[in-house]
Amino acid sequence: MLLPYFGFKEEPFGITPDPGCIYPSQTHRESLASIRCAFQSNRGFTALIAPPGMGKTTLVRRFLEDVRETTCCVFLFDIDADCKPREFLGYILREIGITPGNSSSEMHEQLSDALVREARAGQKFVVVIDEAQNLSAEVLERVRLLTNFETSRGKLMHIILSGQPELSKKLLQPSLAQLRQRISMICRLEPLSNRETASYIDYRLNQAGYEGDALFTEGAISQIAEASKGIPRIINNLCFNSLALCCALKSRQVDANMAAEAIADLRLTTHAADLSSGSCEMPIKTIGKLRRRPTIKALFQNWAMAPTILTIVCAFVVLGFAQFRVLRSGMSRDIRSLSQTSALSSVQNPAKAVIRQDNSPSQKVEPLAVTVELDQTLRDISTRYLGGYDKLRLGQIRALNPWLIDPNHIEAGQKILLPRLSPESLARGSKQQGSERTLP
Repeated sequence: MLLPYFGFKEEPFGITPDPGCIYPSQTHRESLASIRCAFQSNRGFTALIAPPGMGKTTLVRRFLEDVRETTCCVFLFDIDADCKPREFLGYILREIGITPGNSSSEMHEQLSDALVREARAGQKFVVVIDEAQNLSAEVLERVRLLTNFETSRGKLMHIILSGQPELSKKLLQPSLAQLRQRISMICRLEPLSNRETASYIDYRLNQAGYEGDALFTEGAISQIAEASKGIPRIINNLCFNSLALCCALKSRQVDANMAAEAIADLRLTTHAADLSSGSCEMPIKTIGKLRRRPTIKALFQNWAMAPTILTIVCAFVVLGFAQFRVLRSGMSRDIRSLSQTSALSSVQNPAKAVIRQDNSPSQKVEPLAVTVELDQTLRDISTRYLGGYDKLRLGQIRALNPWLIDPNHIEAGQKILLPRLSPESLARGSKQQGSERTLP
């Protein structure tokens, strides 16, 4: 879609490492020259260290293309993080077309023979280990031993360790001191400056065959430079998304608004203050509010997702209604069952029925507070205020006075709460008192 619209001959901001599109920034030029110098000087070991997305793989592939005619090249990029030292030799042998032997000594002899054959044919041998920070200390120690393949004139194998900054920390381990001493040159790639970012974008557009007016405004380039922090991979993603939005809007130039939309869509601006810039046509702090223009997702995804979203919503509504009916039916059954149980309990135990009747919400009244007088007992108080003293009255008194453990032990001045029984309850209690044993 972008190629015919903008007149590109190829994708300018691809995601695959293309050695032909490597941007010659200062650190990239210096690192490539250092790798070539160490290789031609037969130094044995070189390390290339850079953050993710800086183009390490692209750089080493560019180097391998330059020396491929006179060198047997092995590029290892998919080594298992749990790889064992013995298995590492197998990776190299398979890359040069040799089936690994059954033992370490056999594989060691196979590799030695291959190196001698290449040397006699006037060919050098180079091994590039990408993402080397993932290798264990034991495997890195085996890598060091590979430099023991040598003659009186020099090393038979040149090794390049390419990895992220974690590789530096790993090389500082005491167990890898010998390996660290054998690395003759360490190259580092630094993020692009704002000026280099602008030059990088122009370089990639020229490589893609673009001819015409400036495709990105200064404001757009400034926002992309700030948001990407000079990482080429992030620059490529932002430029591609900005061009896609520009094409969708039928525009011929990416402005600051489009760049801001691309940055927001990629979730690169969680804190707007970190990306504020006064040179932009529109401050980056307003990126989160820029929704007047249709976003890339709205242009390319919303209509396609509408039937699916509608189906999911309908399914949730139907499921929720079904669960509600089941719940309502279950509650009805529980209420009927509870009513039947309560009625049966009232018939079988009239005493409990009296208590429930007296404590029901419709008949509930405030309890009566009584102060214990000198030499007064709980029997005296119950008889005086409640008309008698039995299990019913004692149970209700204890319910209102949880602290009353021993009814025979009360002291003058204490406050005791008494239930206010209805006349019917008092009459029933008196009858029951006559039929039961008198409480002590």
